[in-house]
Amino acid sequence: MRGRFAVGEAAAYVAATAILAALVHLIVVLVVPLVATRDAFTRLEPLGALNETILLPRAGPAARLLPYVDPAVAMSFCRYDLTRGPIRVTAPSGRAFASISFHTRRGLVFYALTDKAATHGVIDAVLATPEDVRALAAHDDEEDPSRDLRIAAPAPQGYVAMRVFSELPSLYPEAEAEAKRLACKPELVPP
Repeated sequence: MRGRFAVGEAAAYVAATAILAALVHLIVVLVVPLVATRDAFTRLEPLGALNETILLPRAGPAARLLPYVDPAVAMSFCRYDLTRGPIRVTAPSGRAFASISFHTRRGLVFYALTDKAATHGVIDAVLATPEDVRALAAHDDEEDPSRDLRIAAPAPQGYVAMRVFSELPSLYPEAEAEAKRLACKPELVPP
């Protein structure tokens, strides 16, 4: 009888250990991004100032600034800090497929647009804190409302990334030129 209880106790011990290990693993996976010191915003900081458009070097086996970047896609970004006020993000839409994504400081995407959202050949949006979005909306004229796309950012700091697809390697310089035209400019909030 003693041998039978020992096997049951051992099985319970192994099961409890496996459950505890799974819980510890899950907690570590969820907490590490919150305490990481080298988030996306920090890694991009040495490349340029706030609201400045920076063209990233072409992706390759040795270039590892951002993970999982496609070498057929030209990429640019601009970092923002909305504590200084809203910014207007514009990018001309060319012949190639282009997208703009809005990221939090840690790199999480909270909004994205493609070239299909372009009006008159330009992708245009105002990025602001929720309070600034409400302030901008409060100053809209009811007879002639603003046609601005206003995006409320979940956090005051982050970056905007533009990606332009190059169909052929010979067209990559054109994709780079289009990616360079991303602009992040301060936008005034009416008093």
